[in-house]
Amino acid sequence: MQKDYLERRVVIKKLIQYRFLFLLIGIAVLFLPFVRPTEAAVPGIVYFLGRFHPLVIHFPVVLVCITLLLELARKFRWLPVSAATIGFLLGISLVGSLASVGMGFMLYYTGEYVGNTMQQHMWGGVLLTSFSAVALFLFLSYHRSSSISTYAYYLSSLVMANFILVFTSHQGGSLTHGEEYLTEYMPAFRSAEAAWEPKPLEEMLVYEDMIVPVLNKKCMSCHNENKAKGDLIMTSYQHLLKGGKSEHPTLKPGTAAESELYKRVILPQEDEDRMPPKGKVSLTKEEIKLLSWWIDTGADTTIKVQEASKDREVGALVLSYLTEVEAQQQARFLQKQGLEKLIKTVSQEDNNYVLQIDPYEEKAITLSMSFPVASFGDNDLLSIQPLFSSITKASFIASQITDDALYHIGQMSGLQELYLQQTGIKGSGLIHLASLPNLKLLDLSATPITDGNLLYLLHFPALEDVYINETTITKEVIEAIQQNKPELKIHTERGKLF
Repeated sequence: MQKDYLERRVVIKKLIQYRFLFLLIGIAVLFLPFVRPTEAAVPGIVYFLGRFHPLVIHFPVVLVCITLLLELARKFRWLPVSAATIGFLLGISLVGSLASVGMGFMLYYTGEYVGNTMQQHMWGGVLLTSFSAVALFLFLSYHRSSSISTYAYYLSSLVMANFILVFTSHQGGSLTHGEEYLTEYMPAFRSAEAAWEPKPLEEMLVYEDMIVPVLNKKCMSCHNENKAKGDLIMTSYQHLLKGGKSEHPTLKPGTAAESELYKRVILPQEDEDRMPPKGKVSLTKEEIKLLSWWIDTGADTTIKVQEASKDREVGALVLSYLTEVEAQQQARFLQKQGLEKLIKTVSQEDNNYVLQIDPYEEKAITLSMSFPVASFGDNDLLSIQPLFSSITKASFIASQITDDALYHIGQMSGLQELYLQQTGIKGSGLIHLASLPNLKLLDLSATPITDGNLLYLLHFPALEDVYINETTITKEVIEAIQQNKPELKIHTERGKLF
């Protein structure tokens, strides 16, 4: 034991000479999130190594926590812990963090996992690794200079690494089990049956409580972070100001007549530029008038409903619309609560899939594969059959489903987007999807789909986009489908993942 201790001290003395290397590692790893996922085919070895990420991550998680606890025990003399032991643990935890973040980056680089939660989880892992490297650098610097300020910085870095660890673990759990994985059963903040309470009138804002619900109900299903038609995202005020592909501003505060947001909703029904497009529920006259007034008065996000109710132009409209707004808020609350109950009823502890409420569709649920990827086959679909009518987006990426499963998927009457990348779908079951009235997006990338079976797409009533990159579909079949169904866009490049 004494021999091991002496060997560790010798190692620390050597590491002190190279301590700036750890500082460079801490800085270099921060550039990792700026590397974009590839659009080319990824070698199988990248997938293979990447999927070890969930196994390796537990190693640095435990060590970072233990290191802080032992350092505090050493500082306050609760336990006789040597500096050599702390240094050894710091070094091992950094190696584990580097291995884990490297494998996690491989998964990200394949493009299989996207979205805000994925970005936050990756940044958390990168920051955890960076702070671990900086903590080791400061630890070695302190043992060289014995500076009290250096020790304070070292301890602060170690504490910060543990805070980041909690956040990163939560985001990882959210990727696997849903956004409320850690907080779902927190007794202090959640009750089994939360009661709906209307927002006090004096706190209500025109933009947040009247404009946003209209946009959410009638626009955001096609203009959000996952599906942005015309490169336009409408889920935040900043995105509205940024606009999309159009040369004209989506939102020009002070001038509704020059804002595409307003101009598009007043176009004639038959105009192809009208929004929402044909087949979608249009804005009412009252909603259009309120939108026009809000933009003309500066598109202020802080103006209160009470203030607007005193305006001569829209005061009466706002007051009459308040009742409808409250009814909509209560309906959304009850719908969400009902869907949450339904999801809990169907879900089990060992689920190999993730069910979540669709933030852009009322009464809607999204289905995706769990992370890390688990075995999901045709029979697994039967366990979620009670939810079929509520599922609007379904992703079976890298699952083991076959064409037989498409019979059951064809019973998801509200399905709008279906992602089948990297599955064994050959297309013989596509005919079962032809009865889906709302299916607009179908991704068959990296599947063994055949030319003849792709022709079933001619029978799909609402299909707008289909992705077939990394398939053997011939140019002749693509041209034949486009001739007979010109409104269908066939993409041979990679689409967005869900």
